[in-house]
Amino acid sequence: MSRQTITHELSKVINEDLIIELLKEYDAAKRAHFLEDWEKSILHASKFSELSLAVVKSIVDKVKVNLDDIHFDRLFNEFINRKKVTAEEDILMLSIPRAAASVYCIRNKKRVAHVKSIDPNLIDSAYCVSTCDWILSQLVMLYMDYNPKDLSSFIFSLMEKQVPFVEQFEDGSLVVLKENLSFKEHLMIALYKLGRRVTRKELASILMTYPQLVNTTSNNLEQIKLIHINSNGLKITQKGLKYVEEKLLT
Repeated sequence: MSRQTITHELSKVINEDLIIELLKEYDAAKRAHFLEDWEKSILHASKFSELSLAVVKSIVDKVKVNLDDIHFDRLFNEFINRKKVTAEEDILMLSIPRAAASVYCIRNKKRVAHVKSIDPNLIDSAYCVSTCDWILSQLVMLYMDYNPKDLSSFIFSLMEKQVPFVEQFEDGSLVVLKENLSFKEHLMIALYKLGRRVTRKELASILMTYPQLVNTTSNNLEQIKLIHINSNGLKITQKGLKYVEEKLLT
């Protein structure tokens, strides 16, 4: 499911400019986290949390929110104190604001003492990005009129690892932009990014190659335990994850 599709579907109930900005901050937070720029990741996640309250405002009051004039605390208190009747209203005006507030609080908190050499920003960034995943998934489940299988696939894709030199297109195909890599390495990076079990046929389509090449390469990779293969397809192993992170992402 492409971002264009998400924007189109959600813009039926939410201002399109707002959705575009929300997804832009979401992508920036995920990318910064992958690149281990924890502070930037937290900053973009905080901006996402502000925009998520603007999204709620646009839905419940059917108004266009000025993106240059978002007052987080005022919107948060407004939603928390409103009467809620339906489960949808609970999610929109209670659960999402509280989740967004936790991210916003992390961004605004004072630097505190931490244990030895552990950087608390790493943990904070991981939490913030996961919270953004959750907020976006709630909006998708509430307002995208798609079959459960497609929605489930998209929500699962939110958990995919963000690899800066991998570009994925609207048809699902994937291109590894890093040069001088073997097909084996392309396949490993694709499985690393997808983070789920995928059939040989689907993987061949994603990598835009011949199924026989996927079959031969994957069989060789299974022999050295970098991937696991069963009747449902291929999945990268813990050994494979370590291989990609130590050998291919540097």
